Amino acid sequence: MATMANAKVMTVTAPTFIDRAQWRKRGSKWTCIDAGPVLRWMIGKPYHEVWRYLQRKHWTVGWG
Repeated sequence: MATMANAKVMTVTAPTFIDRAQWRKRGSKWTCIDAGPVLRWMIGKPYHEVWRYLQRKHWTVGWG
């Protein structure tokens, strides 16, 4: 996953995997533009939708 200057990388840690997703701000919303194999379902989804799911699963999120 290539990193772009205007993008942010999210690292998701769960009991069974660690994976990354790349986010870009489009207008006033952050949207997932790329992700590793486990998080492919995030691509094209807005941050608020993904964040609710991650919270329900109790997965850890880091940025960097």
